[in-house]
Amino acid sequence: MPTQFPIADMHLFPLEHSEDGMLLLRNSDHLLRRFGQLDLISLEAGERRKNPAHEEADEIWFVLRGEIKVSMVDKRGGSPSEGKEVQLVIAEDDPHGLLLPFGVACMISSKKGASLLRVSTHSDREKEL
Repeated sequence: MPTQFPIADMHLFPLEHSEDGMLLLRNSDHLLRRFGQLDLISLEAGERRKNPAHEEADEIWFVLRGEIKVSMVDKRGGSPSEGKEVQLVIAEDDPHGLLLPFGVACMISSKKGASLLRVSTHSDREKEL
C-alpha cells in the first residue's frame, strides 16, 4: 500500500466517533502484535519529550486533549526508510491515531499542552536501540 510518508510502515489513521465517545483501537485493526503497556502522558505548554527507538516495541499514540508536533526518524539499520524523517501535527479537533513502528525514534512537543494515550506492544523495560 503506497504511503505519503517516507517511513512507509508508520501509519496515521482517522478515529471514529461513536455514541459512547470515540473508538480508538480494536483488535480487528491488526496494528499491534501483542499488548505490553498503556500510558497516559501529559505535556505542559512548551514541553518537549524524547521517545527513544525501541528494539521491538511498536506504539500507537492518541491525542486526547490539545495538539502535538511529532518529529520521527527511522533508526533501523537496513530498513528501506533508514534515516528518513517525518514531521506531523496531531490535534484533538482532527482526531487520528499514529502507529510508531519499532526502531523509529520520535520527539513530541506541544505549544499549549496536551494529553496523550500511548499503547505499546512491550513495556518500557524492553531494550532501546
